[in-house]
Order: sequence, then structure tokens, then C-alpha cells
Amino acid sequence: MKHTELPNKTALVIHGKNNQIIVDSRDLAKEFGRDHKSVLRSLEELYQDGTISRHECVPRDYKKRGRDYRCYELNKAGFLKAMPFIGGRKSREGQRRLVDAFLEQESKLERQSKEREKFAYQIARLSGKDSRAILTEVIQKFIVYATRQGSGSADRYYCIITKLVYQALISSQPKASSIRELLTAIQLSHLSTIELTAAQALDDDMQSGVAYKVIYQRLKSTLNGFSGFKTTLLEG
Repeated sequence: MKHTELPNKTALVIHGKNNQIIVDSRDLAKEFGRDHKSVLRSLEELYQDGTISRHECVPRDYKKRGRDYRCYELNKAGFLKAMPFIGGRKSREGQRRLVDAFLEQESKLERQSKEREKFAYQIARLSGKDSRAILTEVIQKFIVYATRQGSGSADRYYCIITKLVYQALISSQPKASSIRELLTAIQLSHLSTIELTAAQALDDDMQSGVAYKVIYQRLKSTLNGFSGFKTTLLEG
């Protein structure tokens, strides 16, 4: 749980919890210049008349001097609904500072989320390159394998198998050279799984001496098993 204190050494703390921003009723009381018991009564009244829900205003217990006390954690919706009813001698100042704090924290969480997604995408791209290199190497071995068994057009297997792999993931395909640049991090992860599965299937059958035509048909069947990964790739 990460806490962010507001400027001017205020006691208010807002933290991100399960990608939600929560404010504690004790901090509401301090910001608004009210007794915490009064704030609790206001929140209970708002809950009783349906202004806020328990999803928006969650009761919590905390310890003080060895005793249990009640407080509430409000998410953004709960806080915005309750704020006009809290009052207190610092009502306007408290509202301004709290709203600013919520907006600031939302912006921070959004930036962090984008950074995590970007990092995940980069990792998936790197992993994808590794899996593609492995599959490419195995396909080259398969071309030699098929040629030795009498195939007159084994070189075509590079494009054919590559197309099969992409078809296992994507319903409609653009040019092969641009596919990876259009995939999301999750799609790249799925593609990596499919490529490694294809490489292993080819390698295992070659090690067992299976006829190249049978290997190809088995590979098609294996890749058909990835129908749950199927997605439509949108260009632009």
C-alpha cells in the first residue's frame, strides 16, 4: 500500500488500493476541522438514506491505545457524494485540497499504469523475438529433413508454417512483416506460446523419424488447438 502525503504537512493521506483511491474518514475529519465522531455520524446518515453505498464507504476497524475503533474508507464516488455534507470550519479549504489530491493521485496511477503496460509490451516483444528465432531455426531443420525425404518444394515450408502460426492467433492478417508491431502485449505473449509449441512439435516428430508430410499434418492439428487465443487484428 502506497501512501502520498499532501503538501504543507497535512495529516491527510490518500493511497492507491486495488487501483482505487481511498480516503480515510479520520483524515476527512482533520481536513474539514471536525470531530471524527461527527464525521462518522454524517457518513452513517448518508449510508442510511442511500446517498452512499457500502461499496463507496467501507467500514474498517483500527486500534488506538489497545482499543478497537471504527472508521470508514471512501473511494472517489463516496467521497464526492459525502463531501458537501461533511461541513466543518475548514469546509471549502478541505474540499479544495481533497479534490486536488484525488485528481493528482489519479494522474499518478494512470502514468504508472501506462509505464507498466509499456514495460510489459517491451518484455513480450523481446520474448517474442526469442521464440521466433527458435521456431525459425527448427523450420530450417525441417526443410532439410523434408528435402532428404524427397520433398521437391520443402523451401515453401518456411512461409507455410509461419502462416499457420499466425492463423492460430489472428483471424484476418495484414502483411506478415507488420504483424508484430500491431499486437498488444498479451497477444505477443500468446504468439510466443504458439511459436514455441510449434517448434517443439516439429522437433519432437523429427527426432522420432516421422514422415515429413505426417509431421506437417500433426502440426496443423496442434495449432488448431489454440482457437481460444483467436483474435481479430485491427490495423491503424
